[in-house]
Amino acid sequence: MSQTHGIRTTELTKLVPVRTLNDLDWLVKEREILTGEPGREFVVLGADRPAYHVTLDTAGYQILRVDDDSRPATPMHSTAPDLVRHTLGNALACGLLYTAALHQSA
Repeated sequence: MSQTHGIRTTELTKLVPVRTLNDLDWLVKEREILTGEPGREFVVLGADRPAYHVTLDTAGYQILRVDDDSRPATPMHSTAPDLVRHTLGNALACGLLYTAALHQSA
């Protein structure tokens, strides 16, 4: 995961804001439906712009930071109520959570 993740360098005008847990759930599912691949990447706007890969399971969210080689590549599990204690949940509450728009072929 030493590569620079595209979502971290994507222009703000090409990012989709994530405002609620329903948005988060839908955006993850949308990508899974359209691409057949699990999860979706999200970025927290700020100086460091950390990037996370989020997948859904029956018990909540699997969250993996994908831009930091110094952290273990083990996903963290979080339920919706516990998400407020995670950087991702804090960013969601503050309006700083975004994801890249999906481009559909015509």
